[in-house]
Amino acid sequence: MSVLTDLLSKAPQSVKDKYKIKIREKAIEKVKENLIKHNKTIDDYTDDEMGELIAAEEGNLNEDIKKGILTTLLLAAGIEIVAGG
Repeated sequence: MSVLTDLLSKAPQSVKDKYKIKIREKAIEKVKENLIKHNKTIDDYTDDEMGELIAAEEGNLNEDIKKGILTTLLLAAGIEIVAGG
């Protein structure tokens, strides 16, 4: 089980819902940015294709968050070791 999944499993449902909403919003923003960057519009894609693009971006964002959590944990452990903990 990943760190992120473990954290979310312990969180109240309201926190889980807010997390999912924020990730979805960020993913939609990133997809829109990518469409503009590639001179495309939403009309160039079917609903299924847009759903796949958003889902892929959500996966990327979740991976970034996992890396951030891991980095923070490693940094905290390193500080503890250096401080003689």
